[in-house]
Amino acid sequence: MQRYRLHSTLAGLLAAFALGSAAAQPPAGQPAQQPPQPTQTFQQQQQPQPLLVVPSLAPPAPVAPRISPDLPTVELAPLLERVERASGKRFLVDSRLGTRLYLAGVEQNDVTYPVLLAILRANGFAAFESDGYVNITPDANIRFHAPLVQADDASIPAELYVTRVLTTQHIPTAYLVPILRPLLPQSAHLASSPTANQLIVMDRYENVQRIAEIVRTLDVPGAPPLVRD
Repeated sequence: MQRYRLHSTLAGLLAAFALGSAAAQPPAGQPAQQPPQPTQTFQQQQQPQPLLVVPSLAPPAPVAPRISPDLPTVELAPLLERVERASGKRFLVDSRLGTRLYLAGVEQNDVTYPVLLAILRANGFAAFESDGYVNITPDANIRFHAPLVQADDASIPAELYVTRVLTTQHIPTAYLVPILRPLLPQSAHLASSPTANQLIVMDRYENVQRIAEIVRTLDVPGAPPLVRD
């Protein structure tokens, strides 16, 4: 009798163990529950990511031609060679000028160095001299290159671009900027340094001389008083 009771007790324990194991298994078709992961701290969740800055590799936009393709043009290289032989100048040409040039109504055999500079202006280009070369560049870029020329020089062609600093004695340069700016083209540059009472002018040599003469005419006693510290 005791042996029968012992067997019954063992059978009940085995049955209870089997029922508990079945309850712990997930239903068919569902993944087993993963153990909970430790939660991240607030600092870890809010940690900023590094910013990657990639520079643009796009090439600069080409200069749009200002001369109609229907106008007659000539080969640039032989024209420059002939001007070089006649003037003793050497040219460095921006590739955006192209291989042909519109002569603006001038006969090819009549193109001298000063005339060539005027023709370049008609084509939207400008020239400045540096280190023994005449550099030809789009006129939109000329303000970065025109050298400083403070003294008048009759040998400088009228169309060559230069920079000059003008100092006044009787009139504030800040008053002159709105008067003079309409007299300069878009490619030129004009700025005032009020503390030093100076004007910086960059343009064709001929127009720089004209601006300097206008400033001398206006800078007379009786002009608006200078602002001094």
